[in-house]
Amino acid sequence: MRFMLTIIISLIAFSSSLSSLSYAQQAEITSVRYWTSPTNIRVVVDLTNEVSYQVKESLLPPEILITIENTRSNNQDLLANNAAIRQISISQKDKNVSCVKIELTKKTTFNVFQLKKYQSKPDRLVIDINIPDVKKILPISQKEIELIKKRSKIVVIDAGHGGEDPGAIGPGGLQEKDVVLNIAKKLAGYFNQRHDVKAFLTRDGDYFIPLGERIKLCKHYDGDIFISIHANASPKENVRGSSVYVLSTEGADNKAAQLVAQRENMADLIGGIAKIENDVVASILVDLSQTQAINESLVLAKVTLDSMVSSCHTLSLGIGRAGFAVLKSIDVPSILVETAFISNIEEEKLLATDEFQELMSRAIYEATLKYLGVSSSVVSLVPPKGYKYHVVKKGETLWSIAALYDKSPQEIKGLNADIPPSDVVFVGQELIIP
Repeated sequence: MRFMLTIIISLIAFSSSLSSLSYAQQAEITSVRYWTSPTNIRVVVDLTNEVSYQVKESLLPPEILITIENTRSNNQDLLANNAAIRQISISQKDKNVSCVKIELTKKTTFNVFQLKKYQSKPDRLVIDINIPDVKKILPISQKEIELIKKRSKIVVIDAGHGGEDPGAIGPGGLQEKDVVLNIAKKLAGYFNQRHDVKAFLTRDGDYFIPLGERIKLCKHYDGDIFISIHANASPKENVRGSSVYVLSTEGADNKAAQLVAQRENMADLIGGIAKIENDVVASILVDLSQTQAINESLVLAKVTLDSMVSSCHTLSLGIGRAGFAVLKSIDVPSILVETAFISNIEEEKLLATDEFQELMSRAIYEATLKYLGVSSSVVSLVPPKGYKYHVVKKGETLWSIAALYDKSPQEIKGLNADIPPSDVVFVGQELIIP
């Protein structure tokens, strides 16, 4: 009897230890957040391990329900109230199962996938939700681009990183994605004061765009020049300076260029995409037109670096060549600008200032104009005698401008052949007013 009792006690203890071990191996939901882009909203759930999950969709009310097995979490609600999501709720369904409930404004399409732990990023569950009733169209049509191209060069400006991908982070906490977006917006503002150069941004807010999509945007906008803006980083805190990179089809020309390319090419792994777009980001065949573009890129890179060093008083680290994914498949002059080292405490302080961001954007602007062979002063159209001249400002439409001058939209269109059939006008566009 004593022997049987010992066995029973041992089995209970063993069962208890298994239960404890199982609990210890549970994944934990540590945080939840979301990012908003023009066409979709990304919800990210941080986890301590990989998980198994099931997805269900409810129509009335419209909800996405995700049950995650062998997890624990604290109950929490995240109020969103945006174009697609009302609220995100995390709850413990039972001791082994957590539930993520996303309340939608209305039924829409979505995609759920898991990202494995990568560098500083934990295991993540990602839910990409398309904003209802928003077509995945770009802000300007091909026909409108053709009209712009008749009188203007187009510069596509790419602010690196964004959203889930912060880029490099300085010792004081400054994030690369925020700095480069500010510089990109300022740079676009300079170009869009002109009538002979038009700028488009690949992103205008804090959201993630895969590297392949940035390339597609450049092609859609029929860009004459592509400029990707970044802030550099190094494990050595004393490293500082500015550099400009161009695409190399034969690998990096030095170790530093290789390290920079590796860091910038990790954006898709950090920012998170469901699958790698092999047709765009992977190895490509470089034709003669791209070889010519690389040669032109070197000219643009030299002019840009000279201007940056002269205007911003940074140390020149020279021009590098490497296999940057964001520069691949682009057959126009394309450069990747490393403005300064965010990992250097002094340059981080500079990058955080509006003054330095302004100097840097102005330097890149003047260099681009020099490359294009046009004056850096803002060139204005001369309206016919007896007519007025108006530069479109942010928030204005053809109808509001017409009302401002007590004219009809048709009268203004009659004097401005570059206003497209959609009646869309752009910030910085110069209109002749009757």
